[in-house]
Amino acid sequence: MKSTAYIAAVLLISGSAVSAQSFNDTYGFVFGGASFEGQSEFDGTFGGSAQSVDTDYDTGFNLGVGVGASIAPSIRAEVELSYFETDAETIFFSGNGPNAEINVGGGLRATTLFANVFYDFVTGGSVTPYLGAGLGAAFVEQDLVYGPGVTVSDDDTVFAMQFIAGAAYDVTDSVALTADVRYRRLYDIESNRFNPAGVSTGVITGDFDDFSVKVG
Repeated sequence: MKSTAYIAAVLLISGSAVSAQSFNDTYGFVFGGASFEGQSEFDGTFGGSAQSVDTDYDTGFNLGVGVGASIAPSIRAEVELSYFETDAETIFFSGNGPNAEINVGGGLRATTLFANVFYDFVTGGSVTPYLGAGLGAAFVEQDLVYGPGVTVSDDDTVFAMQFIAGAAYDVTDSVALTADVRYRRLYDIESNRFNPAGVSTGVITGDFDDFSVKVG
């Protein structure tokens, strides 16, 4: 029910924005880029005590497509479907003290659906800076491994948001190149933590966030 509500809300918001315009105002886009400084902080109760599993991630990659439309002077809306993945670099489990865990592996993957709104700073030239923000849903797959074979593994669909700052360069009247930076956060991801024998020791919940650079 939670997953359906997230996706339905995104489709309703974005669909209303795009349908309000004529086809002459619409455009399509593709982008790719790298994700930096990804991290997650998960909390749960294991063995009757509160514990945390905090993870820092390697540089990951992002790919996306979508459609957009002008909805007012200098304002446009987009529907964005994207995919990203990143590998775990360092894991800290509070139950083993402050030191990083050994034998770290696995990572995090997510497919996201966003409804974005942008404000374009029209300069009259070929370069147009813009700011944007988006709300949406993320289908998250997580499979972290550390220590003597402890795993954090599960799938979840969660609420997501992002903030965007960038610029577009007009190559022709109908083609533009874009470059932007984005901050993204995925909220309340739930995962099971399993001991080396494969027995669940509890559920941990937390957020994932990262910064990314994209060109399109």
